Amino acid sequence: MEKLAEMNWQQAEEKLKNKIVILPIGAVEAHGYHLPLGTDNYISEEIAGRVAERLDAPILPLLPFGQVWSLRNFPGSISLEDQTIISIIEDIAKSLERHEVKLLIIINGHFGNKTALKKAERAVQEKYNLKLLRFTHPGLKELEQKYIETQRVHPSYLHAEEIETSMMLKINSELVDMSKAEADRPEIPDYFGSYSVPWDQITAKAVLGDPSPAAADKGEQLIAGITAKIIEIVNNFKKEVD
Repeated sequence: MEKLAEMNWQQAEEKLKNKIVILPIGAVEAHGYHLPLGTDNYISEEIAGRVAERLDAPILPLLPFGQVWSLRNFPGSISLEDQTIISIIEDIAKSLERHEVKLLIIINGHFGNKTALKKAERAVQEKYNLKLLRFTHPGLKELEQKYIETQRVHPSYLHAEEIETSMMLKINSELVDMSKAEADRPEIPDYFGSYSVPWDQITAKAVLGDPSPAAADKGEQLIAGITAKIIEIVNNFKKEVD
């Protein structure tokens, strides 16, 4: 993994001839009793690093904060407004366009960022001669069916359960305290996807699911599978759009 921030400007000039740059984005928010607040950051950086290596592209410094409305009441959670995220990404794209980069790939580790990233991608399309691809764990549901033992509490959401815990065990097991891992399978109201509910009203633990079956080997399979899917999509995109 080649980090743009660790290069001098001449090295950056050479590396940017590839015309592709990778940007990881995550969040700082509660993830149960057993995972660090920066879980989404660690996951997005790991996947972004693997994608960067496969594409021989430099990786930008992690954007560590995201939109954390749902978990904002848990201590330590930090939230950005959607428009803040959009503005940051637009400014990054504007700078990269100046250096003749043609493709910015955003690797997102936090589901709460998806709306802002979609809006940012559309804004970049309209304003700059640069393409933006955004990924939030593509192919995860297929991988989940193959490697994960537990069922989701909600079809659209997962949090600090077997999937995220497995990935963190692979990435940095020293930050995972499985002795404190507790399941929480609350009943989710049927209006959950139609009306915004702060998650502290649903889970006192900041967990949706059961982390106890998590394992590093499962995490590797998930991370490798997501990475492979991203590479597949990027290669197809380059063939059709370039």
